[in-house]
Amino acid sequence: MNMPRLALRPPQRPDFSAVALVLGAMFMAVLAGLVTSYLPWLFTLLLVLLPLVLVASISRPMVGLVVVLMFIFEVVPSAFQPRLPFGGGRLQAYDVLLLYLAGLVLLRAWMTRTPPLLSMGPVRWPLYYLLVCVAVSLVYVRYFAPNTLSLGEARVFVAWLLVPIMALAVDTPARYRWMLRSVLAIALVIALYVSSQSLFDLRIMTGARVELLDKDLNSDVVRSIAGGGIYVVIFAIFLLINRMLERKFGWWWAVPAALLLVFGVAVQFGRGVWLSALAGLLVSAALFRGYAGVLRVLLLGSFTVALMLSAAAVFKPRLAEAVVERALGIGYELQSGGSYGWRRMENQAALNRIERNPLLGVGLGGQYKQTASSEGHFGIEGTYIHNGYMFFPLKMGLAASFIPLAFIIAFVVVLRQGVQQHRDDPDAGLVAALAGAFTVPCVASYTQPEWADPRGISAIAILFGLALLFRRFGAVQPAARARSTGR
Repeated sequence: MNMPRLALRPPQRPDFSAVALVLGAMFMAVLAGLVTSYLPWLFTLLLVLLPLVLVASISRPMVGLVVVLMFIFEVVPSAFQPRLPFGGGRLQAYDVLLLYLAGLVLLRAWMTRTPPLLSMGPVRWPLYYLLVCVAVSLVYVRYFAPNTLSLGEARVFVAWLLVPIMALAVDTPARYRWMLRSVLAIALVIALYVSSQSLFDLRIMTGARVELLDKDLNSDVVRSIAGGGIYVVIFAIFLLINRMLERKFGWWWAVPAALLLVFGVAVQFGRGVWLSALAGLLVSAALFRGYAGVLRVLLLGSFTVALMLSAAAVFKPRLAEAVVERALGIGYELQSGGSYGWRRMENQAALNRIERNPLLGVGLGGQYKQTASSEGHFGIEGTYIHNGYMFFPLKMGLAASFIPLAFIIAFVVVLRQGVQQHRDDPDAGLVAALAGAFTVPCVASYTQPEWADPRGISAIAILFGLALLFRRFGAVQPAARARSTGR
């Protein structure tokens, strides 16, 4: 009788994957427990969410893009964002995330054989121009004019990575719609934050300025400055107005949203921002509907401002009075000197230094003045300049003077290309809002360092990104219509 043979199993190697998984889970649990004990709960939450964002960005880079914008414009307040010392300054969390996302979208473009430079169109040329000028200045500073702030000043230009990230991460019409909605949502949050800070003397956006309007007549009025984020708010205002005139947005929610956004601009108490916003509004209206559009938008804008001031007068009369006084006091400001006077002193000091070294300037991070500001001394006063256009020849020489002009020309070319490519399906309201909003920092940069500030650059980069997306996808269509047309 033949006995059945037992099948001999080959010897198995011990599987340590389960053990490693358990040990890893235990380590993370202990780390989370320690972090919870020593750090606030919100830091713990960010520690858990940040890896999830990094992982989610691998398949959907737009997730990381929106989070980066929330960090840059302090939708997540900077008090809860980690910082690292770097080059005499501080490396922000959004800098690291921008570098990560830029590498990620370039890797995805390489794997899918998508030419990344074509997605950026003519914007790549001023970016090359800027990169060369920054590199030359850093070499000059490294070997001929050493200082401790060069990398800190060069760091701000990392924000320009938003342009290629937006161009490559937003790769479908649906994501284009969500990107635009995300920008509008961020604008509303910024306006809510700055309005709450001014009304209730709160401190939410800790990286921004929240201060008394002045120490004499308006010591009971708080101004809340959002920095470059205010240009995102202004773009949202222009787009809301145009969409209401197009009857694409319901008035029942668009009017309250517009009031909040306008109030967010009002509490900046910045005459330069107000005047440049008015210039941008006229550009947007003229491009949208011509002379008739200018009249209609001025009437609608005046009504919105009057309604906002009336509402403010009910809740905080002194704030409404201060807005009116500030708006009517432009002539007095020009005559008395004040901030206008010491900005002129800054410009003169910069011109004197440019004359001494027109080829390379003082170098990035270089000091050029010793004058005191209107609010007293601050840490980087000797290197800081308010005029965003003067920054380039001062820091990088006369050859860098045309960097802003190159970007302005590229923006006009991108919008023009988009209009020509989508004549059958135009989006006049969006195009006009983009052109008007881009005008605002271009005008304000004569008194504000928007071309050399991370939030100012980020706001401009968002407008560039949206212009590139319009050039690629055309009109922003509702989801139902987009599905029916197969887009």
